[in-house]
Amino acid sequence: MLALGCGLGSDPEANQATVLPVPEPIPGINYEIKRLPPEQLELTGAAKSLNDLLRTIERAIGERDTTRLFDLMVTEREYRQILFPAFPAAHPPINADFASIWVNHFSDAYRGLHQVERQYGGKDVRIENVAFEAPDQDFVNFVLHETSRVDVVIDGQRHERMRLFGSVFRVGDQWKVLSYPEL
Repeated sequence: MLALGCGLGSDPEANQATVLPVPEPIPGINYEIKRLPPEQLELTGAAKSLNDLLRTIERAIGERDTTRLFDLMVTEREYRQILFPAFPAAHPPINADFASIWVNHFSDAYRGLHQVERQYGGKDVRIENVAFEAPDQDFVNFVLHETSRVDVVIDGQRHERMRLFGSVFRVGDQWKVLSYPEL
């Protein structure tokens, strides 16, 4: 498991997340992933860093801002153009069609977003640490940080290894949520 630290002190340097280690190419990928031009890699509403993403999620939950939580989630265009072509499901032997994968992904993530908002919305949420259960996966155009667990303080009570959001991905210095978990 890879851990990313996010301190809560008043020192801005302490509130910066650190990503370790540099991702390696994914073993077992036996297909070519086409490198996309920069103009196709622009993400809508992305955070500028993992720390920015975490702080924005905290604020959005506290303010019950489902629109902001939704805006942090991957869009259909981003999924179709950037993520899906790199995922194994888009290639033999699976060869899944985009529409089927997107409908399942989006409905699950959207339902998870609303469950997170219903359970934690309006509460004071402070993410202290985030860890990902799988090594970072470099898909040429993006890096996937899969299956997050957070140590978090909610209304003054500490909770460890919670699922507050699912996987996240980054394109350069643009960070977004791939999914919100169903609770």
